[in-house]
Amino acid sequence: MIRVLIVDDEYIMRQGLKYMIHWEQEGYEIVGEATNGNEALRLTEELKPHIIISDIVMSVMDGVTFTEMVHKIYPDIAIIILSGYDKFEYVKKTLTNGAIDYILKPTLNEEELLNVLEKAAQKIPCYKRKEKSEGINYAAEMERYLIGMSQELDEVAFSQIFPYSHFHIFGMRIKNENEIPPNVSELLYQKIKKDVADFEAANGMVMILQEELVIVVMCAKPATDAQMIRFFEQMTAELAVLSEYILGVCSRAFDGMRLIRQYYQQDILAYADKVFYYKDLKFILADEMTEKEKIPAVKFDFFKYNKFLSMKEYGEALRLLEEYNTKALQSEIDIASLKNQIKNMVYYLLDQLDLTEEQKDAERYEYFREISMAHYEQDYKEVMRQILEKITAQIGVTQKTVDDRIPRMLAFIEKNYEQDLRLEDMAEEFNFNYHYLSAYFHQHMKEGVSDYLNEIRTAKACELLENTDLSIAQISEKVGYSEHSYFCRVFKKVTGKTPSVYRRKNHG
Repeated sequence: MIRVLIVDDEYIMRQGLKYMIHWEQEGYEIVGEATNGNEALRLTEELKPHIIISDIVMSVMDGVTFTEMVHKIYPDIAIIILSGYDKFEYVKKTLTNGAIDYILKPTLNEEELLNVLEKAAQKIPCYKRKEKSEGINYAAEMERYLIGMSQELDEVAFSQIFPYSHFHIFGMRIKNENEIPPNVSELLYQKIKKDVADFEAANGMVMILQEELVIVVMCAKPATDAQMIRFFEQMTAELAVLSEYILGVCSRAFDGMRLIRQYYQQDILAYADKVFYYKDLKFILADEMTEKEKIPAVKFDFFKYNKFLSMKEYGEALRLLEEYNTKALQSEIDIASLKNQIKNMVYYLLDQLDLTEEQKDAERYEYFREISMAHYEQDYKEVMRQILEKITAQIGVTQKTVDDRIPRMLAFIEKNYEQDLRLEDMAEEFNFNYHYLSAYFHQHMKEGVSDYLNEIRTAKACELLENTDLSIAQISEKVGYSEHSYFCRVFKKVTGKTPSVYRRKNHG
């Protein structure tokens, strides 16, 4: 078989390529996947692919640099580039660096992929391509069926694998967020494969979905039902020796291949990601789990959160964050998603506080590490309680700093009253949201910025009317008013007199 390595930082794109064609039947084998050029270089040395399909735009190392390096180190490897419409300048660079062809992502289809693979295969030196495989890759077909890439199984063909009608499905997630090292994940997977192969009382098929969820589909005679369940439970207990953070899930029994996807979705997917919420369990039988009251998933109100932050109402922002975290746990949300969400919200909040960049970075590192290392719900709740307490204390310190800005604002107005002083200028000067500045100022001074500015300007005008012979128009301009008539209206509103009357009574 021709060995193919897929390199793309988008999981969906990698999955799309994997299931677009029947690779083994066409004479190809996907030997690995990478998310960036650095990772792909390591896998290229390890897996020795004949063809690499690589995206152009990736983090860490992009496709242009990666293509150039592969062509220099492994000139016999055929490289196919994946690109968007707007990246053709990069495509030309990769073709110059040794890529043999490119595929536009928006128009990619089965026929085009097969054509470009055939072109790449013909470029492989001293390699005679084997004939297409006529056999069925049962694990790949089952994987496509479970994730919805195909809508039905060939029950006649699969009867060779599953000669009995009585089924169970077993599932276990072997890769969690920074919890299980990759080498342990591989040990878990290999042990499951060996145990299933050695179990003589039933026929089983092992596959790994989405690079992290091991699925075992097993069939036997109904009389062996209890024996199958004991096998899954014993296997899980042995796997728990390798890693603490696992949860084996066994589906309810069912009859017939046509129900495999239904029980995979209803039983396995319902619990396979719940190790975070079931600290004291290592093995779950789906038909023994009591139905919990389903609490609807909640969405975080980003708009309201950002509004609170922009208005410097940190306490309200923190309350919103805490409330969302509590409800999300009650609905047993996917914990990886929740942790990432909470980290983002904490990041934005810390960014608004009056801390140095060093302080912000140190606190983010500490908080993010603690969140990541909380493997179970109880631990996570305690970690979040401590983090929220620390941030609350930090907000108190910050709020005092914020209140100190009022004297600075007054001094700023006193210094710049003669200029065309706008609210936008003050908002930028003091790092305030434009719409919140007036309310904040009013809260502390019991009047708005405009009213306070008019009072300052009027007081300065009074001094000039009393002590100089400047015309009223000149005084108007000197204290910051470009329109003489507007100055007179403001002056009378503040003092109760027109500028000319005030001068007659107070000049000299």
